[in-house]
Amino acid sequence: MNTAMALRSSLTTILLASGALCMACGADANDGGSAGAPSGGAPAAQAGAAGGLPGGAGASNLGGSTGLAGSSGLAGAGVAGSGTAGSGGMSGGTAGSGGSSAGMGGSGGSGGGTVLTGKTEYAPYYEIGSGTGAFKSLVDMKAKSGVNDVTLAFVLSGKNGCSTDGTIPSALTDIKAFVAGGGHVKASFGGAAGKYVEAGCADATALAGAFSSFVDATGITDLDFDIEQDPMLTTDMNTRRGQALKMVQDSKNVQVSFTLQTDEKGMSGGARACVQGAVTAGVKIYHVNIMVMDYGNKPQGTAMAPIAIGSLNGANAQLMKLIPGLTTEQAWAMLGATPDIGQNDDNEIFSLADAQALTDFALQKKLGLITFWNIQRDQTCGNGECSEHDNANFDFSNIFKKVVQ
Repeated sequence: MNTAMALRSSLTTILLASGALCMACGADANDGGSAGAPSGGAPAAQAGAAGGLPGGAGASNLGGSTGLAGSSGLAGAGVAGSGTAGSGGMSGGTAGSGGSSAGMGGSGGSGGGTVLTGKTEYAPYYEIGSGTGAFKSLVDMKAKSGVNDVTLAFVLSGKNGCSTDGTIPSALTDIKAFVAGGGHVKASFGGAAGKYVEAGCADATALAGAFSSFVDATGITDLDFDIEQDPMLTTDMNTRRGQALKMVQDSKNVQVSFTLQTDEKGMSGGARACVQGAVTAGVKIYHVNIMVMDYGNKPQGTAMAPIAIGSLNGANAQLMKLIPGLTTEQAWAMLGATPDIGQNDDNEIFSLADAQALTDFALQKKLGLITFWNIQRDQTCGNGECSEHDNANFDFSNIFKKVVQ
């Protein structure tokens, strides 16, 4: 997104120094929307990847659910896929350099479109390296909260040119244990801060190699692309990313989702162009997740759920234009929503009542995805990050997870 989601004004200096997690949900400059972002701490720096995650649960070795047939896209008919997709996008600090890229060529495959899972998915953001008093690891978080799916933040560019960093590899032991216990993870690339993998790769083939090397090193095939930085939303970048993802999707059967900027009327111009680039390249898209937060510093006490729902209504209509033949119901099944829980970095507060209203709407419309920034903040204050509006640990999660119960 275009602005940082700072946890608290009191933490701003620390977060900027270490790489603040951020999300912007305002429209891009051309649309004149506002933006904002949540905060977070920096992930631990550790280079090198351990072995990939074990397979055996669905087409994705991370245990994705089987997808339903997709509707026709601009580049051809969507086909059945597997796995789930979450999303979100704040930006985390960079860890040490991870695996280097390896060149690869894409094989032929089906055209672009959507892949619908037929259910609402719930995958809150988990910021690797962010401390909390509510839990000590992914495994501990699962045991205490009952959350089985998470969106891992974030994958950025490595130090070795066209490559990915070591943020997720640094936590791979915990990730493997979480998955072995029935969990599912999505890896989110990008965010509001830091250098994107795309920025270090000269062309689509090199970029596909970097993405492919990440998949090989980690075993994670459920991928989200949180595109918030304007230089990463140019026509050239959208084309390069789309072509690269098509190659990796054909060769690795990865699931591709996007987390993108919004305003009160729907997706920003940059967000729509990003989706268009992927559809034109023939990518099968699982979710288009919009960041329903930071709407221009609304007066304190403003109900945020109705504004978020307005954004979703607009995005639903936009998706049907971007992907001809998509029905209203299919567009809802493709859409996701990511609020910043509790106190935002301005006057806005996404309250527990807002969470319930958004959950009710998701159930009514059969929304594809609900996530939020972030599970570490979903606790009472006094032990690190907090929402400032939890009465007990996991109050927001306990509301949102009703979409999968």
